[in-house]
Amino acid sequence: MKNYHIYVFSQDSCPPCQTLKDYVSTLTEAEQGELDFVPIRTASGDRTALADELEVTLTPTMVVVHEDHDKDMSCDDYDEFVDYHETPVETVVGARAIMQTLSATLDAYTYAHPPE
Repeated sequence: MKNYHIYVFSQDSCPPCQTLKDYVSTLTEAEQGELDFVPIRTASGDRTALADELEVTLTPTMVVVHEDHDKDMSCDDYDEFVDYHETPVETVVGARAIMQTLSATLDAYTYAHPPE
């Protein structure tokens, strides 16, 4: 099982972000479903917690994270004591760079492209 998540950080007032969104709209539904567009700033102008956590400063930026969890196995109902965390494994900055690497990224980290 691939435990990866792909975040794409963007802003509404960012022309390269809109170019990237237009490109993503041409992808298959399965490919689009693997991308989670996240604003870099909240409506009040503050940086989002996820942008801070992943140290994203520019848009558009694509970050692939590995999702992992630690369970406290000493508890009978350990599902309540699961600590989820995400570790960045790849960061790509800029619309052109993201568009050039997106297919390879989807191949490497998702099941969006079934084997032939």
